[in-house]
Amino acid sequence: MTVKQQLIDELESIDNSVALVQLYELVQAVKQSWVQKQSKALLSRYSGCLNDEDTQDLKAIINNEFSKIEGEW
Repeated sequence: MTVKQQLIDELESIDNSVALVQLYELVQAVKQSWVQKQSKALLSRYSGCLNDEDTQDLKAIINNEFSKIEGEW
């Protein structure tokens, strides 16, 4: 029997709705924590990939392109 099936069996045996809600909230918190760790890992993969000169060039391009509003608002 897989761990997933064991968890399902355990959950199906619980009759207390308050306990089920607490377990659901715990699972959601664990999932959120896992997603945040994955996002940080993905971002850190690119950390430091630009040298200082390229970084300054990129900042200048972003400022030039996005610091002005064109047309009427």
